[in-house]
Amino acid sequence: MELRSRIRSAAAAAILASFAAVALVAPALADSPATGFTGRWESIDCASYLGAPADCSISGDGSLQTLTIGPGTTPVATYQDSFARFCANNGSPSTRWVAVGTGEYEDIFLWLTFFKSGCGAFGMGGYGGVQLYHDPGSDTIWEDEDGDGYGLIWNRVP
Repeated sequence: MELRSRIRSAAAAAILASFAAVALVAPALADSPATGFTGRWESIDCASYLGAPADCSISGDGSLQTLTIGPGTTPVATYQDSFARFCANNGSPSTRWVAVGTGEYEDIFLWLTFFKSGCGAFGMGGYGGVQLYHDPGSDTIWEDEDGDGYGLIWNRVP
């Protein structure tokens, strides 16, 4: 009889602990909603004019770029360019560009500010002003930093 009582007490304690864990985690998840921007994205480093097919003769080197955007109202973002001309032209031992930062939502846009960046490692400081727009119809992201109509198309990685 005593063994059954101990088992029941242990089971009740485990159930209460589970409820407590859910109560603690649920508000954190509610504060970090996924948005259309959330996920992993790829683009080719070639300019596109207002969403037309990319054209490397306008701008870019054709390298693969990846962008990962986390959930939440201030999502963490990681950007990588597999070949950055800046790195290659300045004698860096690595031609891969990496940057990490955060985003801030404004109306339908997500603005990224990278606080660490560099050629293969974080040694160059930060930069900002990367404006993104998510098109829910095509599930793509459009990036046009200066508003001239030329930018990058980012495609979701499944």
